[in-house]
Amino acid sequence: MLTKAKKVELLDELAVVLKESSIVAFTDFKGVPVSDSNEMRTEIFKKFEGGANYKVTRNSLIKTAIKKAELNVEDFEEILKGSTGIFYVKEGDPIEGLKLLTDFAKKHKDLPIIKGGLLEGKVFTAEEAIELSKLPSKQELLATLVGSLNAPISGIVNVLAGTVRSLVNVLSAIKDEKEKSE
Repeated sequence: MLTKAKKVELLDELAVVLKESSIVAFTDFKGVPVSDSNEMRTEIFKKFEGGANYKVTRNSLIKTAIKKAELNVEDFEEILKGSTGIFYVKEGDPIEGLKLLTDFAKKHKDLPIIKGGLLEGKVFTAEEAIELSKLPSKQELLATLVGSLNAPISGIVNVLAGTVRSLVNVLSAIKDEKEKSE
């Protein structure tokens, strides 16, 4: 049983999570064994070094926290049906968090089920969660960008090196011709 003080503390914490987290995913954890739930929490902690978490709480408390976070409760009506777990990332790549959650579900009989969530203040559905999890991570996007920026520079270096090589070859041929004629 939650005491009134503990409820207030939990509400404040949930409101902060909803306001400040880069992503919040609501899941249906029904049917998830405790051992799998603990395994998922361990993976989350290792991946995000404490910058993410997974909690299970009552829908009535979540709705109150949504109001406290000044969000529209109607946006979450479908999401907050049945048992609800909250996964959130405060520090780190939100897409990596969603990938971790979907990959974990794939390995564990599609549990927990993502019901929807909040990505940087915008509500998303379960279907959108699957699509979002397929996006490249921030690190992958940065690597692609660096590769794209580096490609023209490499091309210029190769062209200039080729020109210098050609000049050296021509000069070497002229030298060889002069040595033969002497």
